[in-house]
Amino acid sequence: MREFTTSTKAAADSGARLPAVPFVLDGVQMVCQAPKNAQVAYLVAAASSNRSEQDQVAAVLDFFEQTLDPASLMVFRRRLLNTRDEFDFEDAMRIFEYVCEEWSGSPTGSGGG
Repeated sequence: MREFTTSTKAAADSGARLPAVPFVLDGVQMVCQAPKNAQVAYLVAAASSNRSEQDQVAAVLDFFEQTLDPASLMVFRRRLLNTRDEFDFEDAMRIFEYVCEEWSGSPTGSGGG
């Protein structure tokens, strides 16, 4: 049986890692931690326009589950799932687009927050 071990490349490439992206949601500072390459590949595939709308929504929510720091994720989840809170998926999409712009260095043209 072949055995695999994780790459030591990560230590050498640590300077090339994407930065964390802070943002403010209604006065609360939040942070998306940089994803690793496998997360980016999964997200790109899952959020592809070839996928169903449900798959795209799931991919965006997975993105936040994987990248928000624990304190930010707690607030994000609580607000998104509260039926009396105005924060909704459209707002999450604007944040998602902003964070992707920051990591890619290319604006999506979606506008302000």
